[in-house]
Amino acid sequence: MRIIFIFLSLLLSADLLAQGSVKLSGKVAFGKADSIEVSYNDNNLAYYPIKYSTKLDHTGHFSFSFPVPQSGYTIVQVQYGSSLADILVKPGDSLAVAFDALHFDSTIHYAGKGADVQNFIALHTRTKGRMNQYPGRVKMLIQKDEKTFLDGMAAEYAAEEKALKQWKPALPPSFVQYWLAYYRYYNYFFIEQYPQTKEILKLRRLTDTVSPEFYKIVDKLPYAFNDSFVQIPPYVLYLTGVMETKLRAKGFTYHGKDTLQRCLFEDSAYKLAYAKMPDKSLENYIAQNIYGKARGQNLGRTEEQLASFRKRWPASQYLPLLDKQVGIVRRLAPGQPAPDLTFTDADGNVKHLSDLKGKVVYIGFWAGWCRQCVGEMIKEQMVKDLIRKKPLEFVYVSLSNDTATEHAIVQRYKIGGNFINLQDAWNAKEVQAYGVQSLPAYYLVDEDGNFAVQNTPSPMQTTELVMAIEKLFK
Repeated sequence: MRIIFIFLSLLLSADLLAQGSVKLSGKVAFGKADSIEVSYNDNNLAYYPIKYSTKLDHTGHFSFSFPVPQSGYTIVQVQYGSSLADILVKPGDSLAVAFDALHFDSTIHYAGKGADVQNFIALHTRTKGRMNQYPGRVKMLIQKDEKTFLDGMAAEYAAEEKALKQWKPALPPSFVQYWLAYYRYYNYFFIEQYPQTKEILKLRRLTDTVSPEFYKIVDKLPYAFNDSFVQIPPYVLYLTGVMETKLRAKGFTYHGKDTLQRCLFEDSAYKLAYAKMPDKSLENYIAQNIYGKARGQNLGRTEEQLASFRKRWPASQYLPLLDKQVGIVRRLAPGQPAPDLTFTDADGNVKHLSDLKGKVVYIGFWAGWCRQCVGEMIKEQMVKDLIRKKPLEFVYVSLSNDTATEHAIVQRYKIGGNFINLQDAWNAKEVQAYGVQSLPAYYLVDEDGNFAVQNTPSPMQTTELVMAIEKLFK
């Protein structure tokens, strides 16, 4: 699975405050960091976290307000130095927090409007872990047999119900509904993941086919749609896969690169969604599919889907992101010029991508902390061995500031090529120019300096990649 990690920072403004705001103030004891930061994702289509921060005064006090969406609760991450905490806030909350920086989790405490919810979450963090650690616990269960897996998830959910009931004073009903839905839909999402995960574990390799025996569990996956849950991240994950999972369980699927069968399969999933989902859930489901598949499918199909979506939901909150995504696809389409890059070649010389015209260029965006990236870079040696004495260049673009670690990786695995380190990481102009939204990301440029294919194979797709490169030599 590729690592999606895109940052978008916004400045606090009166316009944003009109959304509704939360006040956060407090006192830090024994602290060394000079600021505190909050971040959250303001949409339920793509991951674009927004950040706000403030400085602490010389006594460790701070106070600031930040905007949040008007609808329901928003999961916000609070960061002080390397310490992290979750809060679940609504517009109008006014929280005062105090903690000892040396014992962050065990001392953090809230007062003010919304404090009961945050103190419950703080206790949950100390006893069971942060909210985003739940998937890690369930992943351990997914390796078990079906009954153990289902019983384990049911026990996890029952523990959440018990904790809510034991908290005094009683928590707001709206929070209780959110909290239980969060864990219930994560369980549904993992039921969707169960069949293929079990097949991969059985075969010890990646596969797009699944034995019918592993699909029996899908009978436990309900159609449980509720438009009021569209702001809850696990509900959005559930929407993404429920229709396709149901179809696969009935034997309707496609294999490999069978484009016609894939389109028929996706169209059947859309038809089922239109029949089953309420309007806001359907809007999110279709938007997710357009956004997520735009980079890999035919541009004409994407444009048709977007036109149909716009006709059905002309004022959709998702249209700006969808328009941006389709614009990126158009800009990166085969035949469009690849944006220039400045890099250092194997001899230490500074060069530009434009200097490589007359050669085929394979560009890979990576980072030393991305294990998949490193594994695929090592695999690229096989591609180099298969294509010898041809005008082929490799350009590696790093989004990490840890140059020492990356240099060690390059030396250890004898990775040859041209290297760029982007100090601005995800905010670098090169990332924007190439529309990088996940790592690793690959681009194939022909001898004229233009993008060669829409969906560039990764080094793990060695045969497809070698064939795509061979076709470009004049």
